[in-house]
Amino acid sequence: MKVFVVVEDDTDLQSLIRMVFSEDPRFTVGGAATSAEEGIEMARSAEAGVIVLDNGLIGKLTGIEAAPQFKEVAPLAKIILFTARAELQAQAEEEPAIDAFLLKTDIFELLSLAQQLTGLGPHAST
Repeated sequence: MKVFVVVEDDTDLQSLIRMVFSEDPRFTVGGAATSAEEGIEMARSAEAGVIVLDNGLIGKLTGIEAAPQFKEVAPLAKIILFTARAELQAQAEEEPAIDAFLLKTDIFELLSLAQQLTGLGPHAST
């Protein structure tokens, strides 16, 4: 079972991300946060395996700025920078703490990306 943590300030998008992950019972939600600061504490306590991290958040830190702190508290977690801003891709790729970049317009690729990053592979439907 892989725990995922959502760090996204839009609660509707938080719900959509949870719905996407609910398609694979091998993932369980560890929580949702609206700021990087809150998310870092959540990732630590939830023993996160996947962190879905927006860049523009409530609080002082952006997702890219906070990514190294997430890796520090959850070193085995795979961090997906999930943003609406395509121009952040190069910056995300230069940040070693970020494992993948995905645009919010590609939300339905989120689950397969998380499966790939965690080595779970696609879930077979019954």
